[in-house]
Amino acid sequence: MTDDSPDRPSNDGTRRQFMNGIASLGIGAFGLSLASDSSAAASGSAAPEEFRVTGREIVKAKIRPDSVTVTKRKISDDLRRRYGITPPVLTKTETFDRPKSEQDDLPLRDTRTEKRPWDTYYAKEDEWKAHYRKTGGVGVQARDPDEEDHPYGVWEYEAVDGGYETAAPMNVISEQSAADVAGVLTSNGWTDNVVQYNRYAYNSATNQFEQQDKSVATSTFGFLGRNHLKMWEFEGYVSGSAHVDSSVPHEATSFDDAEAAIEDVFDGASNWYGDDDYYDMNNGSQLDHDGSATKLVEY
Repeated sequence: MTDDSPDRPSNDGTRRQFMNGIASLGIGAFGLSLASDSSAAASGSAAPEEFRVTGREIVKAKIRPDSVTVTKRKISDDLRRRYGITPPVLTKTETFDRPKSEQDDLPLRDTRTEKRPWDTYYAKEDEWKAHYRKTGGVGVQARDPDEEDHPYGVWEYEAVDGGYETAAPMNVISEQSAADVAGVLTSNGWTDNVVQYNRYAYNSATNQFEQQDKSVATSTFGFLGRNHLKMWEFEGYVSGSAHVDSSVPHEATSFDDAEAAIEDVFDGASNWYGDDDYYDMNNGSQLDHDGSATKLVEY
């Protein structure tokens, strides 16, 4: 797989249901600035202000009988000023299969274009690494001080034109393995056979950006919307980005609803529970995210 195409299904692997279908093209958060005041850069996050980028974004979703292609163009004079990019445009195209078009709610053929503000944090890999080395990595404010040094990821990043953009906050944490967390969810109707976009998290223990280790969702393709959890396991500790996906272009429409749905599953599982908002992740307030993460605990 490349960064420009979603993962194929693999076996490594709400309180609010999907509302807006294809109409939600302008309400996302995955590598896209938000069309509301709760944008990534305006969220009070710990990301460095010098990495902030503002401009506009053009998102085109091309729907065809066997696939959906989403092209994002991000335009900002900040890119010209910081990197000498002329014209100052970042472009990324991602395509995912549409295996059963007769069973989803999308038209057989359509092209949708959305123009909106772009307000985010973007930097080259070496800039992010230098920032984290200077600040001592990424930390969280836990109820147990001994836990604050755990190498949890704080942000999910999208790789774009040689750099990384903050795309979504981490809102689920566990000291159990990603396989253990996935096992509870798959035992409750979720699947680890997930088509998704590749995303990254910064591992402070290795000073590297790493692709997600495991994913689970309430459906494989999500053309009717779904709950989706991507997980990274660093030094035995799991960080997860839980979100409700729209059908197209697979953008997050809620973080809190997916986090709550996962907590409900673990509250009902034997020898597990979810500790709501256990960690102050200091990672902003995109959409309905409150800056905290729920901890999934096995006992």
